[in-house]
Amino acid sequence: MTWKIVIAGGNLSFSAAHFITLDGTYEPLHGHNYGVSAELWGDDLTTDSYLLDFGVVKAMMRSLISEVNHRFLLPLHNPFLRLERSADEAEWHIHLNDGARFVLPAASVVTLPFDNATAERLAEWFAGRMRVELAARGIANVRRIMVGVAETEMQTAYCTVDLVL
Repeated sequence: MTWKIVIAGGNLSFSAAHFITLDGTYEPLHGHNYGVSAELWGDDLTTDSYLLDFGVVKAMMRSLISEVNHRFLLPLHNPFLRLERSADEAEWHIHLNDGARFVLPAASVVTLPFDNATAERLAEWFAGRMRVELAARGIANVRRIMVGVAETEMQTAYCTVDLVL
């Protein structure tokens, strides 16, 4: 047997600003009210007959969401951006390849270890962080996680991560 739990809706959302680079150009700075969902699969139930306590998953997700909520999403590895911190580290200076630039207070920025602030990369980031958190908690019966990040009601990106190879 395979078991699956789904955590979706409710207050699993965050608001954030970003822009995406597309073939060296960029879209205007804007924001979304993102929704986050997670599905977890496993082959074994705990001695209490559940795959994983829903409350544990929701707490993990809310903790991760709090890191990006009300922030500007800054991808650190975008080849079309040149990033600098001010000498006092209070600001991020974001230089685009067409000469445009943004200056943002560091307290309003969350730096992310990927190339573009897309819903796909955000789903990958959430899934990877959940994988690390499950391992840290010693949870070994979950074998797969799928995280969805919705930008709107019509568009959601998903990333699936296998925990057992």
